[in-house]
Amino acid sequence: MDFHWTKEHQLIKKSARDFGNEQLEPQAAEIDRTGRFPSETVKAMAELDFMGMFFPPEYGGAGTDFMSYILMLEELSRFCASTSAILATHCSLVSYPVFKYGSESQKKKYLTAMCKGEKLGGFALAEPGAAPASGPERVVAIMDGDDYLLNGKKYFVLNGGVADIYVVFAQTGQSAGMKGLSAFIVEAGIPGFKVKRQIEKMGLRAQPTAEMVFEKTRVSRENLLGAENQGYEILKDTLAFAGVAAAAQVAGICQTALELSVKYAKERVQFGRPIACLQAIQWMLADMAANVHMIRLATYKAASLIQEDKTIAYEAAIARMFAARAGVDVCMDAVQIHGGYGYGKELIVERLLRDVKGIIIFENSSEFPQSIIASTLLR
Repeated sequence: MDFHWTKEHQLIKKSARDFGNEQLEPQAAEIDRTGRFPSETVKAMAELDFMGMFFPPEYGGAGTDFMSYILMLEELSRFCASTSAILATHCSLVSYPVFKYGSESQKKKYLTAMCKGEKLGGFALAEPGAAPASGPERVVAIMDGDDYLLNGKKYFVLNGGVADIYVVFAQTGQSAGMKGLSAFIVEAGIPGFKVKRQIEKMGLRAQPTAEMVFEKTRVSRENLLGAENQGYEILKDTLAFAGVAAAAQVAGICQTALELSVKYAKERVQFGRPIACLQAIQWMLADMAANVHMIRLATYKAASLIQEDKTIAYEAAIARMFAARAGVDVCMDAVQIHGGYGYGKELIVERLLRDVKGIIIFENSSEFPQSIIASTLLR
């Protein structure tokens, strides 16, 4: 397996890296500390066509390939994971299902605005129960004339409170569990749909994450995404797609952790010589480098299958599972190499550890990657 980047890929990587250096890195610590949503940065990303990079020009996209999007996300994540998470939610979890499952009128109305960066997407899946479509406060959609009435609560709504357009999963087949899910496009500000509270998080602090309430929220039948009770199919496909993007973000975070650790090991002197001379440090750096390399390979493999329009569930699950484990290991080693300084907030390695955990955990569903891999092996 070999990956050769085209001139376009190299240009996109450079553009994203320059943007990260100039606009993300200078404010990353501040927005992590305050939890401020970087609205001006989101606007700047729209001007660079980051918000609709791999979607067709007829819907306002830049028309690049999916690998370009993955490379761009990886570069941005090196500088500010919160900002890359806002973008990945918008593109992978909202724009993608609208593009793949939406009607032509839905694409023209919603996808075009999202690709141009005129509207921001939010993703509402998690509920207070153990899983979506479970628990007394699950979101239920009941037909009322030509509309659906939605009632219930959503938890950990990504880009919640700042998004203009949400993809919301609600139960339409109330006795069917997850198989009775349907997906809806819901616009912010409609009666009965409101933010109950913003959730304080350990990492990704500048990405708004909200608890949102539906109280007799009227949604037109025209805003049903796909067919009724097709939500579980849409969800599995969307999470596989988003899992590849999440793995790319982990790769970017871990690359920064590795580079900082190498630099610190060369500069930090103990017992009269740099700690880079110690075998224990060398072995940790070697483990970190190997993990970053393997995260990338798994991510690029899955991304290449998406470009070839092939089934990706198995490869996406492997990329997501490995990135979740190896990403935390890399950032833990970075903290360890930096010692007490790594544990303090004066350096950024502690933020990398907090952020890398959040990248994977928020887009998980009740169907974890291990179960997808195992079910494929045991067919």
